[in-house]
Amino acid sequence: METMTSSLRDFLEIPYSELEELNLEAKAKRSARTPMDQLAEERLRYLTDQKGIKAVTVCFSDLEGRLHMLDYDKKFLIKSYDNLTFDGSSIRGFTAQSESDLR
Repeated sequence: METMTSSLRDFLEIPYSELEELNLEAKAKRSARTPMDQLAEERLRYLTDQKGIKAVTVCFSDLEGRLHMLDYDKKFLIKSYDNLTFDGSSIRGFTAQSESDLR
């Protein structure tokens, strides 16, 4: 049982040092004004190559500072990255639900 737990833990976590390295690399590319299409291609390739990644969580805060999260299945995200939709009508400070234009 312990082996299964540790293999699951390895699957679910990314070491902080690796995360920091990836974030600093992304920041450097933003500062260098790397074209968005090039960034999208690199990130899609990273997701495709990383077999341990099964989903992607996008986090953001609303205008009042509340944290919100969206989870995407990796295969769905890769297939639909250029056509993802998000309905912010249920988030305070965004358009009201009665005024939502998401179809």
